[in-house]
Amino acid sequence: MDARLSAIVSKLVYQVQETIDEFNITEEEWMEAIHFMTNVGKNDEYHLLSDVLGFSVKVNEKTHANSKNNVATDHSVEGPLYRDNAPVHHCEASMFEGEEEPGDVLFLSGQVTYSDGTPVPKAIVDVWQSNAEGDYENEDPKQADYNYRRKIETDNNGHYKLKTMVPGPYRISKSGYVGQLLQKMGRHDWRPAHIHFKISDDFQEPLTTMLFIENDPWIDSDAIGAVKDSLILRTKKIDDPNEMNQYEMDKPFYVAEYNFVIEKAEERTNQIN
Repeated sequence: MDARLSAIVSKLVYQVQETIDEFNITEEEWMEAIHFMTNVGKNDEYHLLSDVLGFSVKVNEKTHANSKNNVATDHSVEGPLYRDNAPVHHCEASMFEGEEEPGDVLFLSGQVTYSDGTPVPKAIVDVWQSNAEGDYENEDPKQADYNYRRKIETDNNGHYKLKTMVPGPYRISKSGYVGQLLQKMGRHDWRPAHIHFKISDDFQEPLTTMLFIENDPWIDSDAIGAVKDSLILRTKKIDDPNEMNQYEMDKPFYVAEYNFVIEKAEERTNQIN
């Protein structure tokens, strides 16, 4: 017998029964709940449901509570829209195919180091995001396959660079069952603009996190509650012609820098133990 599983299920059953008693749940309401959960499964929205109910963030925090020192970059949830096998680039990459897309260009650069400050050469910076309209490539038939999805291998000093467009806020579709639930609860369905990352070397599980664009209108009320101050990306607008020329740009754009700090496998093991 799995004693831990038995204890968890017993606790969940008890709390659901307590809720049924407290709110006098009717058979009609219970069947509606079963119908909702069935359709969430059919629509492959369980991951999304976990996110908007705050479960994903809570589990993420518990999972990494004892495996992070005061230097390493904060973890965050992966979300339901990650795709593996993105195109791989060395040191730098453009996140979109072909010509610049609508929106504001963003040049993002930084370094990947271990907690002791040692650079991590050939680390993989796996990046994915929405476009300026808040649409991810695998939800938007107008976008090219793997648009705004790249894996960047850092140079010998752990540096990476990418050119992208400032992503737009992401809206959880109201056409889905999770979106309908939020609407009935009187909750908004917006996520602030953000860029996802998985940072990995050859020796440990990736650091999964996301960076949030500062001053986004939804940054203080993220629908899944994932925003952390340490993960807010500070951007600078470049509109001086001389600086624009240095980037070979003919219109204003944004620049930002973010350095990722990961723990060595032995550091993580020591902290957990």
